[in-house]
Amino acid sequence: MFLHIFILFYASFFHNLDPYHLIVGRSYSEGQNCTNATCVNQNTTKTWITTAGVYFIISVICCLKWWSGRPLRSNVSYVALSSNEIHEQEFYPFESGVWSSQYYQYDAWHGPHRLSLSFDSETLKVTGNGLDDIGDYEVEGIYSATTHRMGLTKKYRKGTGDPSQNLGHSVTIQVTWNTNQRHFEGKWFVKTNKYSGENKFQLKFEKSYEAKE
Repeated sequence: MFLHIFILFYASFFHNLDPYHLIVGRSYSEGQNCTNATCVNQNTTKTWITTAGVYFIISVICCLKWWSGRPLRSNVSYVALSSNEIHEQEFYPFESGVWSSQYYQYDAWHGPHRLSLSFDSETLKVTGNGLDDIGDYEVEGIYSATTHRMGLTKKYRKGTGDPSQNLGHSVTIQVTWNTNQRHFEGKWFVKTNKYSGENKFQLKFEKSYEAKE
């Protein structure tokens, strides 16, 4: 959105210039060349503005491409962030057992899919494994009982599930506890040589290992 606004503003600034003028920064009117000092200075300024604008647009496009599929913060930084949620004093949402997850991609929700998660209250690390419509995977991550956040890395085992989707890649998942919905929600991030993207992710506790059938 910001890039589109900038391009529109940039184009309106030069609405009275022809393509040749935009490229080489020269001004002419009715076949007469501009020779006075004021006109030359104006052309030089516009040339610099044109060049700077082109480099700026290219830089923005490169930055957007590089950041696509990458979270703004590492899992460690994300988990340490304070939350606006008002958490229940006695409630502890990090329970080892069977969980369900679903992710949003290609204009549709996928799941829920079951997975197993184990939380270590001493190291504040979480591990697990599961299976979804892409393939088998293992989970490693960290969490905070203070901020009620989790930062996970989901690593797919290549050769399982859908061969067109499973590249043996990793997915970064960052979620925070939603008190009203009683589940964790946030985003997933993927960055590979063939695909990059991000979207919504939800994680919900189903039952403890003791109650596992």
